[in-house]
Amino acid sequence: MTTGSFKVIGIGAETWDEFFVVPEFSAQEHVAEAASHAEDKGGPVATALAVLRAHGHECMLIDGEPAHAVILVRQRDGARQIVFMPSSAAEPVFEPKLLEGAHLLHLNGRHENACRDAVRQAQAQNVEISFDGGAGRFRESIRDLFEASHVRIVSRDFAEKCSGSTDLYEMAAKLLQPPTKLLVITEGTSGSQVWTPDGAHFHQPAFKAEPLIDTTGCGDVFHGAFLHGWLLKWPLERCAAHASRLAARNAEGLGGRHALRSMTSNIEP
Repeated sequence: MTTGSFKVIGIGAETWDEFFVVPEFSAQEHVAEAASHAEDKGGPVATALAVLRAHGHECMLIDGEPAHAVILVRQRDGARQIVFMPSSAAEPVFEPKLLEGAHLLHLNGRHENACRDAVRQAQAQNVEISFDGGAGRFRESIRDLFEASHVRIVSRDFAEKCSGSTDLYEMAAKLLQPPTKLLVITEGTSGSQVWTPDGAHFHQPAFKAEPLIDTTGCGDVFHGAFLHGWLLKWPLERCAAHASRLAARNAEGLGGRHALRSMTSNIEP
């Protein structure tokens, strides 16, 4: 493993997920026998931090009580149907001392008030901010948090809604405004697009999961793996390849953190 350990603070919701692999989804009342079952922790920021921790970094998640979810996974293609119950815990309070010695603050817009307090403190201490923009998660109320970030790894859906455009290059131009240092737009099995403000751009193909079991958490694992390379100042091509490879490995088993259970000492390219 490449040497180097950094302190990362994340703000987001952790979940406790229960998975059932089923032959098909149904819109009608029915009973089906599950092919397999598993339980795992999840949550976008929480899983990214778990990946960073597995790479040797010091990580802390700011959250309340975990939410719960039941996830049906379709056996033939890993597609999902998710039912969740959000946590009823009060929003956590951010303590400025938590950022002491930190190299990165990682957000996805959950716990907005705590995020804003953390962003102000990070800006005062020159701590980099990374933002996870997941599919179906854009809302105007978190635009300020996104625009404060330096490292922006977002889904195509988030990028389109945030930029107001469906053209890839127009999206990139709008989302690369300062203080951006990096923009990654993820497109699932189509891979990811990586840009820097100086005009550098490349496409990272997705790695193939063999077998494809469950796509839960693949984007979250991608984030954590990419941020590991970013912290160690790897070339961006190496960051993207490592993130894509680990995301594919995550889809080869059941649960949002399968890649962590399958890790060996050789987890880096």
